[in-house]
Amino acid sequence: MKVSLISPYPDITNYGLRSISSTLRAAGHQTQVISMPDFAGDGESVHVKMSEQRYSPQVIDQMLELVSKSDMVGVTLMTHYFDSAKQITKVIQEKLGKPVIWGGFHPSVRPDECASQAEYVAVGDAEDLMLQLCERLENGDRNKLHDIKSLVWRKGSEVVRNAPGSLEQELDRYPAPDFSRDDHHILFEGQLAPVTKDLLRRYLHNGTVSRMFGRTGYQTMTGRGCPHACTYCGNSFYRDLYKRQRYVRYRSTDHVIHELTEIKREYPFIDFFWFSDDSFFGRPLPDLLRFCSEYKAKVGDPFYLLGSPGTITEEKYSALVDAGLHCIQMGVEHGSKRIQKMFKRSTMGNDKILKSAEIITKYADRTAPPQYDIIYDLAYETIDDKLDTLRLISELPKPYRLQVFSVIYYPGTSLYTLASRDGLVNDEKAEIYDRMFFERHDSYTNTLLFLARTGRFPHPLLKALIDKRVVNVMTSDYVAPLGNVAKTAIRGLRAALRNPAIERAKALGVYKARLTGMTGADAGAAAPSA
Repeated sequence: MKVSLISPYPDITNYGLRSISSTLRAAGHQTQVISMPDFAGDGESVHVKMSEQRYSPQVIDQMLELVSKSDMVGVTLMTHYFDSAKQITKVIQEKLGKPVIWGGFHPSVRPDECASQAEYVAVGDAEDLMLQLCERLENGDRNKLHDIKSLVWRKGSEVVRNAPGSLEQELDRYPAPDFSRDDHHILFEGQLAPVTKDLLRRYLHNGTVSRMFGRTGYQTMTGRGCPHACTYCGNSFYRDLYKRQRYVRYRSTDHVIHELTEIKREYPFIDFFWFSDDSFFGRPLPDLLRFCSEYKAKVGDPFYLLGSPGTITEEKYSALVDAGLHCIQMGVEHGSKRIQKMFKRSTMGNDKILKSAEIITKYADRTAPPQYDIIYDLAYETIDDKLDTLRLISELPKPYRLQVFSVIYYPGTSLYTLASRDGLVNDEKAEIYDRMFFERHDSYTNTLLFLARTGRFPHPLLKALIDKRVVNVMTSDYVAPLGNVAKTAIRGLRAALRNPAIERAKALGVYKARLTGMTGADAGAAAPSA
C-alpha cells in the first residue's frame, strides 16, 4: 500500500502523523507526508476570514497530483481544522475516488460527524489500526473490517462503530517519528514543494516555542497520556475511552535519546528540544534522573517542557535544570477554589501552585522565565472567582510570563458536556470551530489580567487595583463610558505612532500568507490585530 498522510497544522511537528508514517514504513508500506499549514485555523491569525475553502485552487491541484498514485489518504485534524480537512477530503473523493481516513482528537470525539466526510475514522491511538486497515485493503477485504478495534467506517449507507481498542503499553514498539524527507512535501510560498533541509530548518525555526527563544527547535514526546483529567482538556475524554487501562505510558530513556541523537546527526542546525508530554514530571524519579544524565551526556542542548503543580519536586527540577532545562510551561489555570473544583484540579490548588512556582523561581538565574497558563472568560465565573485568579497572580514569585487562553468548550471534554447541558453552547460553528482562544470579552478584570502577562506589572499596584472598593468603582455603570473613550484614544494613538511591533506583526502575517499561498488581499488580513 501507498498511503499519503496530510496535516493542516501550522506546526509541522505532527507527532502522531509522523509516528504512523514510520510505523507503516517499518511494516513495508510506502508513505507520503504532506504538510499544508492552514493559519486560518491557528490561534495566531486573528483576522483571517474563516471559510470552508482554506486553500487556493492552485494548491489543491498540486495536492491532488501528489496523492494521485496513493491507495489511501489520511488526514489529521483538531476541531479548528475541520474545514481544512473537509476541503482536502472532498476534492480527493470527487477527483480521484481515493478512500480517506481521518484521525486525531476531533475525529476521536466526533466520529459520526467525521464519518459523514471520510470513509474511515480512527479513534484514539492509530498506529496499529492503520497497519491492520492497510493489510485488509491491500488484500481487497474492504467489507471485513469489523475486528479492527477503534475503527469507525462506512459500509454502504451504514456507519459501523467497532469496539474500542487497547492502549499499547510498550511505546518502544513504535519507531521514532518520520523526519526522513523521503517523499515529504510542504506548502511554501503557495507551492507544495519537496521538503529540503533548508525548508525544514525554516519551519522548525518559525515554530511557536522556537520563535519565543530565537532557536531552531525539534518537538517530540517521551510519553503519552496525562495523570490528570481536567474537564476542559481532551484527556478527560481519552481517560473515559480507555477505562481500566494504564493511560500514562513512557518511552524508555534509550529509545528517546536514540531519537534525539539521530535527529541531531541528520539536522545539525537543531539547537533546541521541546518535549510536549502532558506532564513530563510524572515520570518516576529514578527514570527521570537517568534521562537527565543521558541527555546531558549525549545531547546537551537547551530544552522546554510542560509540568503541573504538585508533580514538580525540587529533586526533579534541579536535575532537569542541570541537564539543560531552559524553560517550563506550567498550568496554573485558575485561582478560584470553586472553579478549580469544576476543572477537577482541586488537588492542584493555590498552595501547590505557589510551592511549585517557588521551586521554579529558585533556579531563575539559570533558566528563562517560566510560562504559566491561565484560563479566563468562563461563563461560570463570578467577579470574585476572577479576582481570586488575579490575587493568585499577585502572589506568584517573579520572574514569569502568563499565557492566557479564553475558554473554548471543545467537544468531547467534560466541560463541553456541562456547558451544553446549561445552554451555554448555541452555535458550535461560531463559538467553537471558528473561535480562537485569544478572543476575549472587554472587562476590568480581563484588562488587569492582560496587563499582568509579562510579569513586569508591579504586584503592589495589582493588589491595589483588585481591592474590592476599587473594583466596585471600576465596574460600575458610571465608569463604563470612560472605558470606551480610553479604548478609542488608545486605538488612535497606536495608529498615529505606527508602532514598530505592530508593523512586525503585519509582516509576520504577510510571511504566513506566503507560506499558505493566500492572495495579497488576504495577506493583510492575516496580520495580528493592532
